[in-house]
Amino acid sequence: LRHIENRFKEELLKTTRQEETIIELRIGNSKIKESLDHASKSISDKEKYVHKLTNQIKEIEGNLAHKIEIEKHLKLHVNQLEYAYEGVIKSRTWRLAAPFRRIGKFFKTTSKELVPADKRKSQTKERNVIANSQKKNELLMDHRVNANSQQAENPKALYSNKAREKLSSFLSSDRNLIFPNIKNPSLSIVLVFYNQPHLGFLCLQSILQKADVSYELVIIDNASDDETNKLLNRIRNAQIVRNKDNLGFVKAVNQGADMARGEFILLLNNDALIEDQALSNALKSISKKESIGAIGGKIKLIDGTLQEAGSIIWKDGSTQGYGRGKDPCASAFMFTREVDYCSGAFLLFRKDRFNDLGGFDLDYSPAYYEETDFCIRLQKQGLKIIYDPSIEITHYEFASSEGFEAASALQKKNREILCAKHSDWLPKKYQASEKNVWFARTSNNFKNVLFIDDRVPHPSLGSGYPRSAHFLNTLAKLKLNVTLYPLHCPVDDWHTSYETLNHSIEIILNEGRAGLRKFLEERKGYFHHIIISRVHNMAFFRSILEEHDQLITKENIIYDAEALTANREIMKMKLYNQALTESEKSQLIEEEIGHSRVADSVIAVSKQEARIYTAEGIENVHVLGHTVEPNPGEKLFADREGLLFVGALRDEGSPNVDSLLWFVVNVLPLIEVQIPSINLYVVGDLGATSLFAINKRNIVFKGKLETVDGMYNQCRVFVAPTRFAAGIPHKVHEAASAGIPSVTTELLSEQLRWEDGKETLVGANEKAFAQQCVRLYEESETWKKIREGSLEAVNTDCSNFTFEKTLKLLVS
Repeated sequence: LRHIENRFKEELLKTTRQEETIIELRIGNSKIKESLDHASKSISDKEKYVHKLTNQIKEIEGNLAHKIEIEKHLKLHVNQLEYAYEGVIKSRTWRLAAPFRRIGKFFKTTSKELVPADKRKSQTKERNVIANSQKKNELLMDHRVNANSQQAENPKALYSNKAREKLSSFLSSDRNLIFPNIKNPSLSIVLVFYNQPHLGFLCLQSILQKADVSYELVIIDNASDDETNKLLNRIRNAQIVRNKDNLGFVKAVNQGADMARGEFILLLNNDALIEDQALSNALKSISKKESIGAIGGKIKLIDGTLQEAGSIIWKDGSTQGYGRGKDPCASAFMFTREVDYCSGAFLLFRKDRFNDLGGFDLDYSPAYYEETDFCIRLQKQGLKIIYDPSIEITHYEFASSEGFEAASALQKKNREILCAKHSDWLPKKYQASEKNVWFARTSNNFKNVLFIDDRVPHPSLGSGYPRSAHFLNTLAKLKLNVTLYPLHCPVDDWHTSYETLNHSIEIILNEGRAGLRKFLEERKGYFHHIIISRVHNMAFFRSILEEHDQLITKENIIYDAEALTANREIMKMKLYNQALTESEKSQLIEEEIGHSRVADSVIAVSKQEARIYTAEGIENVHVLGHTVEPNPGEKLFADREGLLFVGALRDEGSPNVDSLLWFVVNVLPLIEVQIPSINLYVVGDLGATSLFAINKRNIVFKGKLETVDGMYNQCRVFVAPTRFAAGIPHKVHEAASAGIPSVTTELLSEQLRWEDGKETLVGANEKAFAQQCVRLYEESETWKKIREGSLEAVNTDCSNFTFEKTLKLLVS
């Protein structure tokens, strides 16, 4: 439903943009015709372009009429879907049947042939993590549930019965469970068995199917008196110990750890099932830093809800699994955190550290609180306990105990032991309360920062997002707990989101504008700093505060202007012969700057824009620009060819689309007179319809590229013909850092504070711009001089040291 709603909103937005496009294209059409009077050559090409542009206007007008017509049908369709969706989700049948749908899906996946993972094709690297919106769509497409299912057994009983059927089928066959025979495994998986062979069988089955690392299996059986022995007799290539008496979990683990040959030990409950890439992700995570003492993951219950996403230890020694009973795909459980401890259902650590601490403390025998104590002891040595959401298991829970009451009694007894042993550590923890869960879920005691922006800032999108991504990732390195709230485009993919951002950053997907007030209410008093990027987001945030001023208490509000957009609009209107009076200009600027008056401090991207804020009476203004690491390509002047343009080309009327059209129509023909064979390469997400009319052999649209490094190293001259813009041109900085010199407009050279002939060549009009391009393209000495000058400027202007220093000051 959310995907349909978003698609609908996109269509409405496109409709509005197309209305604006018609006006802008007509103005552009008029300017093109005027420019034709000044050109003596290539007239026929320009006439064809104008003709195509005129036809494009007619086509857009026709599409607009059609879109207005279907808008009514889209609204009706959305309303019908909303009604049907609410009816299904709220029905009693749907709620009661949810656990059985999940169990059915699980047993369907576990019915595969029992073959070691190393003999199968390598699995995809992308994790099977589904955003909430995608998950709901899948549930809606699931099979219809018969109302009689309300009378069915509870989920754990159903799961257990099906497990018994599978074990019975296995034991009646002549098959064996054959594990890898490895001399030097990196990982030792330690399992403790006590009856419940049907659950143990599924656990072993999941290891055979999902293990994707070098491992050995160590099984300690605590005097099982059922079919467990039959199951153990069918296992090959595992270390198995059969205790004559039930030693309990604590002693059995120590026994298994002594036998382990791997560098790392994984404690895995025998009623747990590992999922795709759980082992490889765990080893990768713990190997990143020596300061990590133990790793745990996302533990899901049989009904599909969370058992825990890391756990909390309260001041009184009681514990709480964070997120119990919640949706495991919710944003709060999708990021990596430092935690108090992780459950022994899945706990990975180095063998030598386990030995150094003397293993599990026998005072907690037979079971419970032993892993809690172990994690506290690791932290007392300065080591971290990490929750990693890319590690997922499904857990039956309490399979080997005598039931919930017996387990609770053991927990109460051992909790008192924990309090006595760690009376020096527990007073530093939070009091047990629902309000304190937000603070206690992360154990590092760092300050909490909320960052509000349009979306997850993938650098390939341009439009200031490379800076936003660096901003967020730098915050995450500064001993801060960072939360990103995407306001306008809240739907994204978890995998690609965490390719862009540090895994420790919490990303609140699928909420957007509609959910911000509720989010601020839930987290009231939690954040120390709230950073709002871009003026439209600040305006929305301000509107919420005006109606609900109690949402903010002591938070430090920081407005990241990103760019002074009023200046950009003033320049744009002047270009389109819609010049404003000085009074109107001042009003536009004051209206934008007015939104920042609720902030405690303001971030401008340049000294030029910072002065404007200061002149308007805004105090505590800081400058925080871009950061770029110089990395010039190896190709020199003679090995390169072509002009290069880089920028997002999605929206009509944007600075990038305007500048490319101006360059292609007014500048490139003049360059072609002197260099007939020259090529123009265009890199960027192409979406503006006006650009589809461009059809010349020497203009090559490369589209959106994952990396522009190859093009920077291939082309000779970077062109930045921007006629209206705000902020700082990141692409010019990026091009310079890659070793390709630029020709820019006067506007960009002023924003960059670069000097013509030193760091760049500047073209004041189409003729001057064309001549500067020819000069830089043909004169090797000039090319070398500008290249060296711009590299030196980037090294000074885009220093990461300065960026971090300013950021530390802002959040100190």
